[in-house]
Amino acid sequence: MSAFSQTVQSRVVVIVGDDSSPIAAEDELRPLTGLPQDRLIVVRRPNGGAGAARNSAMDAIPEGVRYVAFLDSDDAWRPQHLETALAALGAGYDAYFCNFIGVGYPDIGHFERIGSLRPQDHPLVDAQRQIHALGVSALEHTVSDGGGLIGTPTVVYDYAKYRSLRFREEFYNGQDFFFWMDLSELGARFAFSFQILCDNGEGINIYQAAGWGSDKSLQRIRNELFVWTSVDRFYRLKPELSRANRRTIRNLQEAVGRDLLHRIRHGKPVQWQLVKDAVSMAPGTPLVALVGICKALVSRFRG
Repeated sequence: MSAFSQTVQSRVVVIVGDDSSPIAAEDELRPLTGLPQDRLIVVRRPNGGAGAARNSAMDAIPEGVRYVAFLDSDDAWRPQHLETALAALGAGYDAYFCNFIGVGYPDIGHFERIGSLRPQDHPLVDAQRQIHALGVSALEHTVSDGGGLIGTPTVVYDYAKYRSLRFREEFYNGQDFFFWMDLSELGARFAFSFQILCDNGEGINIYQAAGWGSDKSLQRIRNELFVWTSVDRFYRLKPELSRANRRTIRNLQEAVGRDLLHRIRHGKPVQWQLVKDAVSMAPGTPLVALVGICKALVSRFRG
């Protein structure tokens, strides 16, 4: 367990949120000998999604804990992860995240692959650890980039300062986006490191790998539409952020069309209730989806 292989492991308490997964927490932990049982807490609850599991674990945090870090069962921290996070938080920041290896891309960091977080755009805090202050609010970062680059298993934040904050459980996907944005709205200052200090497995990140026409792709698009069509309910966005959010929604609406085209061409079933949900959340979806279909056909014929 990488949480107990940190350079600062003597200060780590691990809370395992067992959400009735197919493999029970005890079964996963049993082969891991030598774990400090006095610093290991298992919290059991019915499966209610990642946000609910994290909230239950946060409810069990012992008194006196200042910082909280998130780690999914199939992800792994590199040994210097918490040390680097504590250096950033000790420099006066309230939350921290770092570069990581994403699902399906073992040879390149997520920051480098996406390319929208450039070191020259953000003040340098610690050259040795490649720590920078996030030059915009986490709300701006998340909305302007259709989710941003904050990977949940890389986040460490000042729990003691924001003790009452929890994940929005109504969102199956994207509840972590709202957590960062809620932190931002409470005034949290974010820092990040360009070092790759986390390796993500598939598990809870399975939607990242859901390609066109796969079993999960249309569900993912529907869930993400729910996220981005809900943003205006919680936050007062500047005009440029509203435009960015509308672009994200439009891209997802076009994705509905491309996914339907893929399914029809390959004789795959269509879950029409998901399409109806998309139309309900974003009424212009049929027309924009048609644009997505046209773009896909043009691209295919040109290719």
